[in-house]
Amino acid sequence: MNDTGATEVLGRSWLTTELIRSAVEVARPERDIGVDLITYTSGATWMLPIQLKTIGLTGLTVFRKYVDEPVALVYVLLGDPDGGSAGRTETTAYLLTPEEAWALPTALGQKFDPDFNTYRFSSLTRALVEKLEAHRVQPGTWRERLAQLAPLQRTLPPIG
Repeated sequence: MNDTGATEVLGRSWLTTELIRSAVEVARPERDIGVDLITYTSGATWMLPIQLKTIGLTGLTVFRKYVDEPVALVYVLLGDPDGGSAGRTETTAYLLTPEEAWALPTALGQKFDPDFNTYRFSSLTRALVEKLEAHRVQPGTWRERLAQLAPLQRTLPPIG
């Protein structure tokens, strides 16, 4: 799908469904505050802002501006049934810290100026997908994976 707006909506809808299936609550900021979703537990024991990047047909971009920010990056690669590449049979998601995402070009031996604010992988090469695989989130495991990254954790009695 070449419609970037629709691609983003499809990715956000897919991710929201996966999060809810994993017993993670999801909120969407009403204004652009630099994150797409805020995830948390129903007992409010942790919360984690999510910056979502959805890939339909082409490569992905990493951003330096998120480094040292208390946010997690989720890259959703849409599969063919969800409007993505005909070469992908299923939609998959990868959860990275900003530092892990920014390190991808270096880890893959890409020549780039680290003073730039972004790096664009023009295609999803086998090497890139293999590197991302360590960050793949399996269905039903979002709650545990997000809790590992959540900067705000506290012990509270359950609500209700």
